[in-house]
Amino acid sequence: MKNYKLTSYILLLLLVMLNSSCEKYLDESPDNRLELDTVEKAAKVVADAYTQASYVFTDMYTDLAGPVGNLDANGIAQTAGGNSIDLQDTQTYTWADVTAIFQDSPTFYWDRSYAAIAQTNEVLAVIDGMEGDQKQKNAVKGEALLSRAYHHFMLVNLFGLHYDENASSNLGVPYVLQPEIEFLPSYKRNTVAEVYSLVEKDLLEGLALINDDFFIGTKKYHFTKKAAQAFASRFYLWKKDYANCKKYSDLFLDGSPDFFLKDFTTLTSGGYDGTAENYSDPSDPSNVLVISQFSFYARRSTGYRLNAGDVNNLYRNLFSVTDNRTIIGGWRSGGTDARFQARLREYFFRENLSSNSGQAYYIAQVFKGEEVLLNRAEANLFLGDQAAALADVNVLANKRYNGNQFNNTTDIINFYSPIDPQTNQPILLSESDAVKELILHERKKEFWDHGLRWFDVKRHNISITHVLPVSEGGQTFTLTENDLRKAIQIPNDALSFGLTPNPR
Repeated sequence: MKNYKLTSYILLLLLVMLNSSCEKYLDESPDNRLELDTVEKAAKVVADAYTQASYVFTDMYTDLAGPVGNLDANGIAQTAGGNSIDLQDTQTYTWADVTAIFQDSPTFYWDRSYAAIAQTNEVLAVIDGMEGDQKQKNAVKGEALLSRAYHHFMLVNLFGLHYDENASSNLGVPYVLQPEIEFLPSYKRNTVAEVYSLVEKDLLEGLALINDDFFIGTKKYHFTKKAAQAFASRFYLWKKDYANCKKYSDLFLDGSPDFFLKDFTTLTSGGYDGTAENYSDPSDPSNVLVISQFSFYARRSTGYRLNAGDVNNLYRNLFSVTDNRTIIGGWRSGGTDARFQARLREYFFRENLSSNSGQAYYIAQVFKGEEVLLNRAEANLFLGDQAAALADVNVLANKRYNGNQFNNTTDIINFYSPIDPQTNQPILLSESDAVKELILHERKKEFWDHGLRWFDVKRHNISITHVLPVSEGGQTFTLTENDLRKAIQIPNDALSFGLTPNPR
């Protein structure tokens, strides 16, 4: 397959963006760049201002990945279970700096996200001065602001530590507000707090302006009003502003949370590919914002994945009943021990009709109704309303456990309390801690293959241990609760332009 060489830093990406040039020695543009002189053209640019890079590879950082091979009598995986393992897989699985720059790498996500941001800035620089219908201009501006906010938000949560009491001093990412008009301008990293403040400003302004009336078709490929509310729900949860998380979650769910939950009993059709297509179908109310993104992650016979025992453990529940999320099948690649569900359907973008080279992609569900509901459950818990938190979880439980309810807090405590390895006795959790573990477990099950588990690991200071199969060295690696490696290292080329690296 042909890979397209990426510029590894925003500065190089922006050289070919709209209305910019290094030297004004040509009277005419030598290429076919678009001149932004109408609202319709601006709307087309914003419609493309969504990253084509996926962060689903972060599942390999978490407890949603293992040595793949089935364990022997001593609890050791001798092999990778038939999966092929390359350097990028091992670097990711062991939280080393990833040197790869193409699909499913931090560098790829950095580059493509800043490219999307550059497009929004070109539009935002001219939209107010354009002639045209003011409502349409507002809608285009709103989408551009939301896209700019979203991409900076995900970048800071990948390449910075999580928002906490040290946010005003911890390094974030550059927040870019203007189009590039000079060759190789210099940038500095804003703090995590500064990035969050700028994200919030763009988010709220965009939310006030966005207007679904100017979108056609499914509308799910854009930041609609619902998608913006879902974004606000995530933003305020991760900021630990639980009152605002609840506010925007309430607006999104609008008194009918069940409507936005996926019904797994209706998805199975046409084998793996058909089921995966149903899962990502934009018409499903659960799928709030969908984006096509380049990734090889649907190729389950590569990298560190879960084996059958891991998956059985993932879907355990205190009711001891079948989890309806497993109805879509415990698939595996032929000849490997990896197990997975029909969630990622790989498509292939060819260079031209006669070409066999191109790029693999899938349809990512960037925001989902289940996330908003579980965001609200977590917010309610931290606001001190445990009953409301459980009520939200039980809306999901009705769909996933055939009507069983999490009403007995003693059972929840007993199920989620860890075992002391010294005494082999449970270390009993408090009610609130047990309910928190319940919510995080439901999130882990619901968002496997979405990349969101990594952010829960960061938000809740969760420690992760990964063991390599013997065939790959057999070493044990641990990511501690407050490990600095939870901030992914800034790409090498960005560092070469003077950005400060993350401490290690």
